[in-house]
Amino acid sequence: MRGVVPGDPGSLSAIGAAARRAARDLAAAREASGTAYASLKDAWATSTSVRTRKEGQRALATLAEGERHAEAVGAALQAYAVELSELQARARAVVDEASGAGIIVEAGQVRLSWGVTGEADPGTTRERDEAVRAVQAKLDAIAAQHRRRRERLLGELARSTTELEGLASALRLP
Repeated sequence: MRGVVPGDPGSLSAIGAAARRAARDLAAAREASGTAYASLKDAWATSTSVRTRKEGQRALATLAEGERHAEAVGAALQAYAVELSELQARARAVVDEASGAGIIVEAGQVRLSWGVTGEADPGTTRERDEAVRAVQAKLDAIAAQHRRRRERLLGELARSTTELEGLASALRLP
């Protein structure tokens, strides 16, 4: 239900899969670089080679950290895609149930459908009003869960971005 729970789980899952592929690519690059680095370090014997070896070790460690971040971000995006899909399914079920009772949901707001819905009976009117409030409460609870989960994901992404920026800055040559 996009009005109550916006988002595209398929796209988020695809982005997560791309991030995880990037993690595998970084792992392969780290492995290949580590092999090349190991084969050259025995041949280096000058003071310049000490600095080069340290920079090589730092680069390999940064590749490993980048791999870890890409995997974690990919997993977080895919987990959020599953959660988003579940929340959308729950919202759809609430809207479908409400529709069967003559209740309409538009842009996350619940109201009775137009037209004659029965006798002008105070008890029936009260029951319908309570039904509208109950549907609104269910949808509000789903929307609140969505906001919390989205904020959790955004926090994870922001932390990863900050850490990766720090790694990139530290990797730059002085």
